[in-house]
Amino acid sequence: MNGPLQNQIDALRQQMTSLQQALEQARRENTILRQKLDALARRFFGKKSEHLDAAQLELLLSGLADGSIETTEEDEPPALPVPRRPRTHTQRIRTPENLEVVREVIEPERVQAEPEQYKRIGQEVSRRLDYQPGKFFWQETVRPKYVRRDQRALPPVVAPAPAQVAEHSLAAPGLLAQLLVGKYCDHLPFYRQEQIFRQRHDVFIARQQMVQWTGQSVRLLSGITDCLKDQLQGSPYAQVDETPVRYQDPNLPGRCGQGYLWTGLVPGQCVVYEWHASRAAKCLASLLGEDFAGKRQRACNSASLEAKE
Repeated sequence: MNGPLQNQIDALRQQMTSLQQALEQARRENTILRQKLDALARRFFGKKSEHLDAAQLELLLSGLADGSIETTEEDEPPALPVPRRPRTHTQRIRTPENLEVVREVIEPERVQAEPEQYKRIGQEVSRRLDYQPGKFFWQETVRPKYVRRDQRALPPVVAPAPAQVAEHSLAAPGLLAQLLVGKYCDHLPFYRQEQIFRQRHDVFIARQQMVQWTGQSVRLLSGITDCLKDQLQGSPYAQVDETPVRYQDPNLPGRCGQGYLWTGLVPGQCVVYEWHASRAAKCLASLLGEDFAGKRQRACNSASLEAKE
């Protein structure tokens, strides 16, 4: 074999060796890239038990930017467990230190009639968390205590405390009204209202506390709804409409049921709403009463009821 032919054979062998080395390097890079893509998928789309720690993910992704990947084919290392957050004591109400305080002072009527006869000896202070659109503030009620200068043996005089929605409640009427409007008018569940109060006002109110306050408010407002319903049932004329509304039913897993929001309107006087799961005659009797003797007019929808009102 002559010299030039041998040189060509040697060159081809060297080229084949370098190509095999490059192919092996590409296979190793392909393997590690697949491992990192799998780690990313488990990080963002996997189960909570399979999630990777941020530090581990950063370690896996190191080397992608500069292209220096030196590894050997081996089994993927197990995912590190996600560190648990320390449990903190749950607080029902938490407010910032600089929350505005609006003070109201209520003087006893007897002291106002004869202020020179009384000496102030102390005061009763109570606080309730109130809300105005756009801000929270403390509504502080101060009730000074007085004793007669000439009759110190008599018990102190203090103005009676104003009526509250619920005894020993920290929620003022403005805050309760906001919770009801957000829940039933703005369709904001309590967990969203909790986030809004905390993120925008730095005030934390637990959802469980909101549920308790809402229940107290509904019990008080039920008297008003009963009066409106009596007025509707005693009217000589009423407009009626049932609006279909889809609702979630635990007895119907995987699909929603068909319910109806029944509306009774006496133009210029009152509007009454009732929820029923059907359009049966008993639903109309529940709204207007079985002995309704007035004229009934059916509207096409609730929007037309408001227009006629």
